[in-house]
Amino acid sequence: MAGYEIGISGLHVAQKALDIIGNNIANAATEGYHRQEIDLRPADEVYTNGQMVGQGVESAGVRRLVDQILESELLRQNSSIADIEKRLKTLRMIENAFGELSSEGLSTALDNFFASFNNLSLQPDDVNRQSSLLSSAEILANHFNSFGTVISNIEDAVYSEAVSTVERINLLATQIARMNTEVYTQEMRGNDANNTMDQRDMLIAELSELIGIRTVVRDTGMVDIAASDISLVSGSTATKLEAGFVLNQQQYQLGLRPKETQSYDTSISGGVLGGLFKLRNELVDGIKTQLDSLAQTLISQTNQLHAQGVGTNGSFTMLSGWTMIETDVAQMQPPVTDGQIRIRVIDPTGQVVRHTVSVTASSTMSSIAADIVAIPGLDQNTGVNSGRLQIIANSGYSFDFLGGTLSVPNMTVPDPLAGAGAGPSQLPPAIEVSGGYTGTVDETYTCTVKTTPPGQTNAIGTGTMELEIQNAAGAVLKTVNIGQGYVAGTSFILDNGVKIRLEANGVSPGYLSDAEQFTIEALANSDTSGFLAAVGINSFFSGTDADSIAVSDFVRDNGSNIAVSKTVEMTDNLNAGAIAALGDSAQDALGKLSPKEFYRKLVIDLGNEVSVTEMQHNNAQSIHRSLEQQRDEISGVDINDQASLMMLYERMFQAMARYMNTINETYKTVLTIIR
Repeated sequence: MAGYEIGISGLHVAQKALDIIGNNIANAATEGYHRQEIDLRPADEVYTNGQMVGQGVESAGVRRLVDQILESELLRQNSSIADIEKRLKTLRMIENAFGELSSEGLSTALDNFFASFNNLSLQPDDVNRQSSLLSSAEILANHFNSFGTVISNIEDAVYSEAVSTVERINLLATQIARMNTEVYTQEMRGNDANNTMDQRDMLIAELSELIGIRTVVRDTGMVDIAASDISLVSGSTATKLEAGFVLNQQQYQLGLRPKETQSYDTSISGGVLGGLFKLRNELVDGIKTQLDSLAQTLISQTNQLHAQGVGTNGSFTMLSGWTMIETDVAQMQPPVTDGQIRIRVIDPTGQVVRHTVSVTASSTMSSIAADIVAIPGLDQNTGVNSGRLQIIANSGYSFDFLGGTLSVPNMTVPDPLAGAGAGPSQLPPAIEVSGGYTGTVDETYTCTVKTTPPGQTNAIGTGTMELEIQNAAGAVLKTVNIGQGYVAGTSFILDNGVKIRLEANGVSPGYLSDAEQFTIEALANSDTSGFLAAVGINSFFSGTDADSIAVSDFVRDNGSNIAVSKTVEMTDNLNAGAIAALGDSAQDALGKLSPKEFYRKLVIDLGNEVSVTEMQHNNAQSIHRSLEQQRDEISGVDINDQASLMMLYERMFQAMARYMNTINETYKTVLTIIR
């Protein structure tokens, strides 16, 4: 009966092969389907009539044509492309929001703002120029606000999408774990689970587009999946994930963790989620940080200069800062350092006294306000009111924070009756200090009278008499003739823009004695702590970052409060010029770049990032197409090849049927002969 067994085995195998071919052809256009083929083996031989005889053919199963290494690389490329596409789409959105370096961009707004300050310096009391400056400042602030809002909205959208993506990942992980169970069950029952594996692999491919994964195929047919250092699927078990924020390196970053655990992973890469993490934690956050740094530097540096100047309205009778959340100096932004605040108080007679208030890391707004209120001429209502520092002058008094020099030097008037021949008519001359101090550090100049012969007392413009000027280090800077040949009332440059002139005092022509001295204190910065700018006293801008920057009410309501002057004469334009120069001045907070250069670099870097990401996207797609082509050669269904195989197995079926018919006729003949 071996002939029948051989024939039946051939018929069964041919039929099964035709079923597999039909399944292949039916799924030729099915995404993710892997071609299957029957695994044929000769049946075991048996000993018959003294020899070993084959027993036909048998099926050892159905092979699913898969190259696991190739499939793993395709999953990795799926993750890479999805990651890049998400970043590229968002970066293009930001680039469109910023616009090119065009006529109406932030770059132009910066140029116009600093140019307007320069224009105002040409005619500080021109109302139209003041209005033009305020308009350009408003436009600049609006640009910052718009960009800040766009980036903040993108950050919110990135977080929302990350949360929804994690929810989809959880759903896919659960479905994959469930299908792992189905594959295991079918395999244990001896059935082929190829179609189920294809369905599961489609889910894995979709998962790879959402997050970078690593897969391990078990001998049982199950697939374990890990994402970063998180076990996402282990056999029939899926891990639920959740997204949230964690403080990392002093900034809040997006993180991922298994539910009901404590540790967030912020280094997720690959897939849509990896792109979202890179956007939120690096790219968008980096752009936002740079934009805020630019706004903060513009606010703090402009306000630092503005606080120490005065507008055409002159000194102040009352100033109020902005509402502060942090009242401790150590926690203020921009940072406040140890230093001093110099306050000039002018009494009703015009006499000026400069006072010093110290600021340390342990200071608070209240402690500094208490030191200020102790200054004679300032009202007791000076202090912190609803989180704002207010400085109020007594009636008839005024105050300011002008640096440079005082108009009258520090001089001890000698006893008019001392010395031979001295009398009331031998009073010292009137000495007036003027000019804007251009030095970068505080300086104290000591002026010493030198006569020839020594020990003389001469009227200015007579005799042999010089004025020796020394700096704080004791170095002699110059010697100026104030004896014969000097015309009383003539100004001469002392140093760094500081001028002095000597003239009769109204009672006498003005006498000076040998070795007599007077000192001139010149301040480069009347607030070395940065406190005034931090709390908004006499500020041009309000706010702390790109979202909140605005023109302060103090100058917006009255253009005459724009602090154009920085000298005690209050007739100069030096402060307006100094603020105008900020646009092209290197700033430590901006990496030694000027505000204009920093913004242009920001835009150029963004453009470069878009270009590099586009190149990465093109390369990744090219690699993916090549891998897909290789997979199609291995796992794809070619209709022509399947048709050829179908004809082969069809003929095999027909031949085996004829073979069995022949065997049947042979047996009939034998039986007829026997009978």
